[in-house]
Amino acid sequence: MPGRSRKAVGLALAGALLAASPAIADESGDKLPLSPAQIALFRTNHLKDIVQPTVLDYSFRHRGTPGGDFEDKVSEDIRAVHDDGRKDVWVDFLSGEHHVDFPPAMGFNGNPLLMFFLEHDVREMQDVSGGASLYFRNRIRSAFLEDAEVHPVEVEFGGAKHPGQEIDLVPFRDDPNIARFPGFAGKTYRFILSDAVPGMLYEISTTLPAPAAAGTYEEWLTYAGEHAETH
Repeated sequence: MPGRSRKAVGLALAGALLAASPAIADESGDKLPLSPAQIALFRTNHLKDIVQPTVLDYSFRHRGTPGGDFEDKVSEDIRAVHDDGRKDVWVDFLSGEHHVDFPPAMGFNGNPLLMFFLEHDVREMQDVSGGASLYFRNRIRSAFLEDAEVHPVEVEFGGAKHPGQEIDLVPFRDDPNIARFPGFAGKTYRFILSDAVPGMLYEISTTLPAPAAAGTYEEWLTYAGEHAETH
């Protein structure tokens, strides 16, 4: 990760990763049906139980190279709740030299942190490899449709265990073009959702195992609590 604040170029770019058009066309041009993973992550009303402005807090951990070990935080500020239930959301993604400036997500039902984390991840891969961000986005999109595994899990929250859903994928493993970026072949992604957690997003993690020419690292974004919105 470079030692400077990085600016995202707009919500349209982040949305293009998955949420704006998650369906993929087959060879005939017909759109394929959404997979269970796509529905869970990008076609679910994660914010349905939030009925007034609030701030959701998340811890962030990075272990390994590039960037070295560090801990940080992400805040999701839900500033407006519309009559139809949609929300206007501002995200403060990391701080200092790691900060990424994302635009507000206006009129959302889903949790925009899912796509913002992935956009951050794509830019990180682009930084360390010199590869095209479009290539990485397209591979992740395809993996959500074709290769994601979905299964039930339990999460610890509020001193109790609650049912959740885990989505796992290894988007570059079977990619015929990964020879250009072999360091990412074993990179794994894990998403954990639970209705018990405000915003439903309990954790996102990525792991780039050794050996990897791009460096070996892990990242976790984990729900840490909520507090009243003060604007």
